[in-house]
Amino acid sequence: MIKNTVESHSAAPQLLKHSRSLCYALTNQMHLMSFKRSMNIVLSSLLTIALIASTHVYAQEQAALPPAHPFLIQNSLYPSVHFDAAQTDTTSLPVWESETKIVPSQVQWLPGVTTIGTVHRPYGNGEHAMFFSGGNRIGKIRITDHHFEIIDEVALPGREDDNMSTTEIRRIAKAMEANRDNEEEYLTAYRKFLNQTKQTSATVGNGTYTLMDKDGYYYAGWGTTVYKVGDVRPGDIHSPIEIVESYDVRDGVPADQRDKLSRIFGFAMTYDGHLAIAMPGIIAIMDRDFGEMQYILLGDEAVDNGISVDDQGGIYCVTSKYMRKVVWDGKTLSDKEEDGAWKSEYDYVPNPKALSRGSGNTPTLMGFGPNDDKLVVLADAGSKISVIAFWRDEVPDAFEQKPGTKSRRIADQLPLKIKVPATIEWSPHVYGNGVMMMASAWPDPVKQGDGKVSVFETVLTAGVTREAPVGAEKWSWDSTTKSFRSDWVADVPLQWALHPASAASNTVTLTLLEEGVYSLVHVDWDTGEAVGKLILGTSPIFNTAGGFFIPLSEDDIYITDVFGPVRISNKPSRATISHQE
Repeated sequence: MIKNTVESHSAAPQLLKHSRSLCYALTNQMHLMSFKRSMNIVLSSLLTIALIASTHVYAQEQAALPPAHPFLIQNSLYPSVHFDAAQTDTTSLPVWESETKIVPSQVQWLPGVTTIGTVHRPYGNGEHAMFFSGGNRIGKIRITDHHFEIIDEVALPGREDDNMSTTEIRRIAKAMEANRDNEEEYLTAYRKFLNQTKQTSATVGNGTYTLMDKDGYYYAGWGTTVYKVGDVRPGDIHSPIEIVESYDVRDGVPADQRDKLSRIFGFAMTYDGHLAIAMPGIIAIMDRDFGEMQYILLGDEAVDNGISVDDQGGIYCVTSKYMRKVVWDGKTLSDKEEDGAWKSEYDYVPNPKALSRGSGNTPTLMGFGPNDDKLVVLADAGSKISVIAFWRDEVPDAFEQKPGTKSRRIADQLPLKIKVPATIEWSPHVYGNGVMMMASAWPDPVKQGDGKVSVFETVLTAGVTREAPVGAEKWSWDSTTKSFRSDWVADVPLQWALHPASAASNTVTLTLLEEGVYSLVHVDWDTGEAVGKLILGTSPIFNTAGGFFIPLSEDDIYITDVFGPVRISNKPSRATISHQE
């Protein structure tokens, strides 16, 4: 059994942001430990705890969030992948701070193929929907109040038959849950689902990177093609949906470059309403009707991650060779330094255990207040993985290049304390001057016949029949010393899933998967102290296969699930579609 610890290095006045007394902290810890395999919190200094008990600490104001985006769907809880254009994975909603175990009456499930791509669409008059994509389909779910029903789905051209009945999917999920101790039987059931729906490691990224524009059009990518989807009756939540337009990005490049483009990874909306797209060998921009495409060819540079954008035209993309900023001024896409663009090398040592070529995670922007340092953060791919920050704009005149870094553009890099066998594939969580990353490389992945990692099988066995990735670490940026410091470490086994940080609660949520039990543990952003735990259960429907937990309210969470969308609620719903039916 893996020992779970949190190591805290924060100064005493910063240790608790919500005026918790010592009595409450210890009571909360004991309550959490009553759960089997729960997370044990070990603070680094009892003296620090005693000091907190005698000191009244006031909650700080929320840190600045990314600027409001005028061209993404307005008033949305989740307008694009990773929650915003800066890719911060932070929500303004408070977390569900329960210390409880989910029961079937709190679970709604719509069985289907894996659908990681998701956007929340407010319709007005109190109506709300989720658009989703992945596998072979794009769909719309009404989520108003406790409703959770599919309004419509459209299949991708040529993939209409890549399906399985909901009844059969339910049977497979039950069979897998019953065989958690027998990997052969567990995977036999799962592979039947994968084979019939034609989902493989090569297709796992399809429909994942998505967004919705201010007019309610949903954009998603499959392979090298972008799809624009909208309501047949605009503004009507009950309207069916349709593919309005599609565009193969290869059609916009010279014939000798066409076959070099493979699949869309980066997908974002600039602050003037243009689509920015990145894939191996290219960064491109076009209008929302897929016209007037401009691009920058990257040669043999691979792009295996998403992209972020700022409100000044900066587009940030990490390749297998460089961290890049290209600039869109409303008319021209440029990679020239005189236009504000730049590129910097970073540490990269090829690793056969890594999924990505180069850095494994999406570049995430940090610093949105008027006096904040403007940075872009990721994990590098050196022999010792480090958190690394780059100056987004001009490098400060007085700043001197730090020893061991590849360029003066690098503001700081600090080796991780958590032990990771390869790259960090998860996008960083960024809130205020803090950044957190979770281990993602699998100690014992399932392999395909060619020796490559079988992604779907691996994410469903890690933490169930095989060892899960272990560890999360959080750092703070010190604007005075221009450096990172490590705040805390959590040695916990994790499923391949992401739950956002909460600006309202000053927390971040770890997605635990230990001995087949799925749970969410909310921890204080500053200290790593646990403030709540939600045990989901042992059903594989709580596995996101690399997707997201998206809060809809402090009592409601949408899950982009491996077997179709799931919703869990703090209050049982009469409309529940339980996985135990």
